[in-house]
Amino acid sequence: MTTADDLLRDLRTHLRASISYTTASATNDVYEGFLFSLVVATARRSGAVIRYEDVSGNVTNSLIFRTSPGRLYSTRQNYTHAVVEFGRAPALEIHVGVQVQGNSGVEHECDVLVLYSDEAMLCRRIRTSPRAAKCLLAIECKYYTAHLPLGQARGFAGLSADLGRRAHPIFVANIGSGSVAQFLTGRNLSRELHVVSNAPEIEGVQSLIREAFKSHVGRRDSTLRI
Repeated sequence: MTTADDLLRDLRTHLRASISYTTASATNDVYEGFLFSLVVATARRSGAVIRYEDVSGNVTNSLIFRTSPGRLYSTRQNYTHAVVEFGRAPALEIHVGVQVQGNSGVEHECDVLVLYSDEAMLCRRIRTSPRAAKCLLAIECKYYTAHLPLGQARGFAGLSADLGRRAHPIFVANIGSGSVAQFLTGRNLSRELHVVSNAPEIEGVQSLIREAFKSHVGRRDSTLRI
């Protein structure tokens, strides 16, 4: 079983920055940060320029992550996010644990969310949650020490329906479940199970992330190959 120490090691390697998680942090929180770091690493490997900013837009290399669902615009703590730039394509932001408005108008928590930077700036200015239509990637992160409940897959199916395909929802878990895999596959929903430090399934997750980035870049900068 992958430990919090394993995840923390990978986080520091991928992010190349100091992080607010410690060995005392809940492992499920660190797991969300681990997936955040995989998105950052995939973007960097695909040719993006990465920087980190706090909620006020200041560049920083000390990252503070949410450990409970929150608002993207919250200033309760100086939460940080990654800014991703692919050539002439519009900039993106990567966040952990923020609320997003589904197409129904209902708000949902997204464990790891990639959205357009101009939408994020609007949300901070008028203090509202981002719209699903302005999101590029939504990752549901599940960390369990024993059994992965089928109910989590059912909940993800509802989330995916409300966010829509443009948000590229992905279900990721540290352990496997035949019923969860069958349920999600039967509904043509993106998923990757057994995703832990050094696991081959990491390549599967990064492939799904890269496809979202390719979709983004292909629509806006046809000269750039990733």
